[in-house]
Amino acid sequence: MELRPLTNTDYEFLVSLQRQDDVWEFIGTLPLPGEGHAHHLFAIREGDLPLGFAGLVKSQALEGNDFEVLCAVRSEVQQRGVAKQACQLVLAWAFQTAKLERVIACIDDTNEPARPPNRTVFVKYRDERSLTRA
Repeated sequence: MELRPLTNTDYEFLVSLQRQDDVWEFIGTLPLPGEGHAHHLFAIREGDLPLGFAGLVKSQALEGNDFEVLCAVRSEVQQRGVAKQACQLVLAWAFQTAKLERVIACIDDTNEPARPPNRTVFVKYRDERSLTRA
C-alpha cells in the first residue's frame, strides 16, 4: 500500500466513494484538491488499484488552527487494516515532513472501531507516543 498526492484525476474515484454509504457516513463534505493549499490529501493505492484516500484537512476543532486526520476506504477493503495503516503513514508525514506539532482526530461516537474508548476528540503530539483527549 502507498500514498500519493490526491489530484483532480482522482475525482471520479472520490465520487464512487461518496456513493458507498458505509464509506462516507462519517466524512461529510470532502475538501477537493485545488481548494487552496491548506489541505494535504493523498490517494491510498495498492499498485494501480485505488483503495481510498487519507490526509490532513484544516480542523474546525479546538481553535481551528490545526489539522485533522481524514480517511475513507472502499467498502471492499474495510476491516483489513488499510485505513489504520494509511492514517499511520499520514501521521508520519505530518510529523516528519510537514513538521506539525499536533494532529487532531474527531471521530463520531458511533464509529467504535475507529476511536479510543470514551474519546471523541483526541490529539496526537509529535513528541508523544500516546493519544490525549482534547
